[in-house]
Amino acid sequence: MKKHNIILFLSLLLTTFFSSYSQEFEIKEKKVIGIFEIKNKNKSELYSNINKWISINYTSSKDVIQMNDKESGTIIIKGINKVNYTNKITTKGVFKSIQEHLVKVNRFNHLIEINIKDNKFRIIYALLKVNNKDYGWNKIVFDCISLNGINEVELEKFNLINDAILKKGMINKKKREKFNSLSKPFLNEMNNTILENIKNTMNSLKNSIKITGSKDDW
Repeated sequence: MKKHNIILFLSLLLTTFFSSYSQEFEIKEKKVIGIFEIKNKNKSELYSNINKWISINYTSSKDVIQMNDKESGTIIIKGINKVNYTNKITTKGVFKSIQEHLVKVNRFNHLIEINIKDNKFRIIYALLKVNNKDYGWNKIVFDCISLNGINEVELEKFNLINDAILKKGMINKKKREKFNSLSKPFLNEMNNTILENIKNTMNSLKNSIKITGSKDDW
């Protein structure tokens, strides 16, 4: 009976915790929407906490706050996020040249819109374009970004472009097919890494409010 009571207590504790700081993500092709409920935090408090987080995390001269309206509870920021890839397609010959260009496409301009109400806020995080020097791959790679699953049409275009480049490099059909078979895992990792990066940013904001909230009365 005692063990049962302990389990019941822990279940209630976890339920209370997650209901106080619940979240939900809606994932689209190049956009993620996160809704966060923070109990016992009114609109004004959330607005103040969120602005503090922005002042710490958006310090580059390239970051721009386009709107910051306390009355409507709307904040809009333009910034740049960077991702790093570990899944290499290949590193030999012509393949190495393509790989080097692909992994250089790793900085993206984004737009964040934050809407604030009592006890909750919403983040709309949208990728806008690539922010790297263009070696001819920026648009090709950006078109392949699909955070809610690989876009097979864009994947086919990606492989056709690679195939044409490899042909010019006198790469035989078997090796070209092998190369293209590895492009999907690479693009999957790219999409998953970008999505994780976006979620981490959103959770960083959420967690900063929790931490700030615990020290409000010092």
